[in-house]
Amino acid sequence: MSEQLVVIGGNAAGMTAASRAKRLAPSAAVLVLEASDQIAYSICGLPYWVSNIVSNFEDLVLFTPESLRNERGIEARLQTVVEQIQPSRRSVVIQADRNGSRQIIPYDKLLLATGYQPLRPNIEGVSAQGVFTASRLSDGQSIVSWLQERAARRATLVGGGYIGLEMAEALVKRGLEVTLIDAGSQIFPTLDPDIASLVADELTRQGVQVLSGRKVKQILVRHDGSVEAAELVPGKLRIPTDLVFIDVGVTPNVDLAVEAGVRLGASGAIEVSERMETNLSGVFAAGNCAEVTHLVTGKAHPMSLGTVAAKQGRVAGENMAGRRAHFLGALGTSIVSIFDVTAARTGLNEREARRAGFHVVSSRVEGQFQAQYFGGGAPGTVKVLADRRSGRLLGAQIVGSREAAVRIDVVAAALTAGMNVQEASQLDLAYAPPVGNLWNPVLVAMNTLLRQLG
Repeated sequence: MSEQLVVIGGNAAGMTAASRAKRLAPSAAVLVLEASDQIAYSICGLPYWVSNIVSNFEDLVLFTPESLRNERGIEARLQTVVEQIQPSRRSVVIQADRNGSRQIIPYDKLLLATGYQPLRPNIEGVSAQGVFTASRLSDGQSIVSWLQERAARRATLVGGGYIGLEMAEALVKRGLEVTLIDAGSQIFPTLDPDIASLVADELTRQGVQVLSGRKVKQILVRHDGSVEAAELVPGKLRIPTDLVFIDVGVTPNVDLAVEAGVRLGASGAIEVSERMETNLSGVFAAGNCAEVTHLVTGKAHPMSLGTVAAKQGRVAGENMAGRRAHFLGALGTSIVSIFDVTAARTGLNEREARRAGFHVVSSRVEGQFQAQYFGGGAPGTVKVLADRRSGRLLGAQIVGSREAAVRIDVVAAALTAGMNVQEASQLDLAYAPPVGNLWNPVLVAMNTLLRQLG
């Protein structure tokens, strides 16, 4: 009798795991249970559909249940809410229909790929019509419908994270007046303040009003229940608005796991082994609900990145299929393009490095990633960090042209290899005038850092 492999969650981690398991164990019955009305979609592409850069909504969806069944032999059930996991019976209880009837589905192996939930600040008016977050494609559809129905002219973004920055660009391109509010002293806190300021400068240059160090006290609501304005503190500044988009962080979606007795790590995400196993026999976890070991600190915490989720899902799928695969960890490498500036990071920023106990030293250089006589030289600002005592490379940030920012992958490879600054300064990087510079700014930054290390 073939094994029954059940996956809860139908996006990056869940779909990768299901596909890998089915490929390695063709006789297994693989079932994906997804609470929303879509699977295998790109939430990262959502702002680009809102801005009309991506014209067809369907392009953001890789599979439908029908195409998944026909092409890969995997069953998927949409709008299916898993209400309970019964580990002792190796089964899950689902809500079978809208009338509340339930169905029990057995499993031999189970994967929790339940993702994350967007955080909402506890402020008055946050549930008003016209207040949005984004974790599913349907959220984007709701935003666009609201913009069209209301003929919206003004938008307020609360929080300066990845999606918030991308939505700022999308809404500007739709012709809206956009205000970005962040309670922190800087926007985009994944970067160091001096590097994040370059992103803030670009937003301002493109017409976005950036207000950092300000909190939204309340969202004022019209008589019809729709948003009217955001009131800020300190002071009593009121920002008139037709739409509020919130991006103040996420939390792992672990309620179902906790109720089943799945152990959480200190970070609040699901604790997993290198094989993506939980403490329950036959139960795995991967993606934004699971912990990730940071390759620099060795500590576990969530990383809400699709790239990490997909790799974890692949490892989980292989183990569910009977192989022995291991996920070694990640660096939080990420990149975002905002108007004419692209920003990337990998490893630790200064705040994270100090919190981890390192004695941080850094260097920052401005350079060009192609010869000056080719299209302006692809400028970029590079910042690299190291531990003063050991000389170990800790992280990097690059902001500038797209050609510059993608070189973050060079540093990610060096960090994965555990290089010190001396070793990284001698990386053999390619050069030709149209695509590189004789002295790659990454290497210039490394050599600058070497001098500081003495």
